[in-house]
This record gives sequence, structure tokens and C-alpha cells, in this order.
Amino acid sequence: MDKQQLVTQVQALRESQHQMRQIVGEYEKTISQLIADKEHDKQMMTESASQITKERDQALEDLQSVETAFADLHRRYEKAKTAVEGFKKNEDTLKGCVNDLQTKLKRQVEKYELLRTRAEERLESANVQIENMSKSNEAEVAALRAQLKKSEMVINGLENSLEQKVKENAELTNICDELIAQVGHKT
Repeated sequence: MDKQQLVTQVQALRESQHQMRQIVGEYEKTISQLIADKEHDKQMMTESASQITKERDQALEDLQSVETAFADLHRRYEKAKTAVEGFKKNEDTLKGCVNDLQTKLKRQVEKYELLRTRAEERLESANVQIENMSKSNEAEVAALRAQLKKSEMVINGLENSLEQKVKENAELTNICDELIAQVGHKT
């Protein structure tokens, strides 16, 4: 081979080597870029996974809070339901007491009216007897007057007793009303 050919071959090899170095340089740049892109993607994936984990943890925490709040609400509902049932029973009991007291009061009033009517009848009878016996001697008149006074005292005693019973019944009714009002305020 001649020198010229060798020089041409060396130049061709150098040119080829230069091109290969450029290709390797480009290849290294591409590899570096790919590695950088991969690192960037990995970092983005890590950040995204971290964000998703945070969101999941927050969602679980929110779910736990909602479940706790619901359990608390359900417990309060059951407690209120039990209290309302108790109040209803108390109300029924108090209504029964009021009805009993009203019935007793009605009986007392009827008894008073009966006693008053009887007393009036007796008074009337006594007055008739007094009129009939007014011409009799004064001793009989005095006895009849004493009997009349006694009847009036019985009537007064009965009226006082009735007044006392009416006051007691009114006090009992007020007590029942206050109890009902207190039970109503507790609700």
C-alpha cells in the first residue's frame, strides 16, 4: 500500500473516530437526558404517591371523624328517645293523678251539696216546727232555737270543712300543674 492510501485511511479512520466520538457524545447526552427525565419522573411519582397517601390518610381521618360523630349522634338519639319515653310515662301518671283529684273534688262537691241540701231541709223543717210551736212555751222555743243554732254550727263546720277541702284540692292541683310544668321544662 502506498503512503497516500495510508494517509487517506488514517484520515478516514480519524474522521470515523471523530464521528464516533460525536455519536458517543450525543449518545451520552441522550442517556444523561433519559436518566435526568427518569429521575424527574421518579421524583414526580414519589411526590404524587406522597400526595395520594396524604389524601388517603385525610380521607380515613375524615371517615373516622364522621363515624365517631354518627355514633355520638346515635347515642344521643337513643338517650333522648329514652328520656322522652320516661317523660311520657310521667305525663300519663300525672294526668292520672289529676283525674283522680278531679274525681275526688267532684265527689266532695256532691257530698257538700247533699249535706247542704239536707241541712237546708232540716232547717226548713226546724223553721216549720218553730212556727208551729211558737205559741208553745218558751222552754220549747229555747230548745228549738238551740237545735237551730246547732244545725247552723254543723252547716258552718261543713262549709269550713268544704272550704278547707277545696283549698287542699286547689293546692294539690297547683302542685300537679307545677310538676307537669317542671317535667315539660326538662324536655
